[in-house]
Amino acid sequence: SKCMKPFEKYINVRHVFPTRYQVDMDLKKAVDEADLANPERKVDVKKGLKKIFEDRYLNQKTVTSEKKAAGSQYFFQRLRF
Repeated sequence: SKCMKPFEKYINVRHVFPTRYQVDMDLKKAVDEADLANPERKVDVKKGLKKIFEDRYLNQKTVTSEKKAAGSQYFFQRLRF
């Protein structure tokens, strides 16, 4: 969990490619556009996101549906470059 480094990036919604995987994390409550404009508040937002990701990573077994469990496994899979 020490290797997790959250980042934020503005993207156009039309460029998001839908997949068959779903992860049940609600990040809209944690990130606000006004907070990202302030550099000091931006650090706090990143720390909050890291905590959400770490909690979700450590509690993968508590997923309610099988589809979301598969999405969670895929989401936290190590990237191969």
